[in-house]
Amino acid sequence: MKYSFLLCLLSVVLMGCSSTGTVNADTLKYSSWQFISDDTNVKNNPIRIEFLDAFRVNGFAGCNRFFGQAEIKDGQLFVSNIGMTRKLCDAATNKREDAFLNMLQIGAPMQHTQSELILSSDLEWRFKLVEGRFD
Repeated sequence: MKYSFLLCLLSVVLMGCSSTGTVNADTLKYSSWQFISDDTNVKNNPIRIEFLDAFRVNGFAGCNRFFGQAEIKDGQLFVSNIGMTRKLCDAATNKREDAFLNMLQIGAPMQHTQSELILSSDLEWRFKLVEGRFD
């Protein structure tokens, strides 16, 4: 009886420790993420996003660098006060960059594991963790 109770308790504890997919500012603080894509144009200029102190963000949107203030509400990531450089790139890169930054401004539902961040809009934006950036 004792052993079955301990096993049940241990399984509940372990389920609580596994990632639920929910994320908060403390989970992302001091992390860097790179967009995963099979497109060679994207691989040459990968989209990156970094979460800093006071939940500020900065990164590279494919053509321009950007920065802003992040907030998580109801499982969605919002970035306000976005500022950026103003380089002009090819039409496909500009379109992808506009879609990414627009998604951040209007809010994107998030899923998070230890090594992957998924932002959803019309598209699913998958990011892998960049190890060692803030170590």
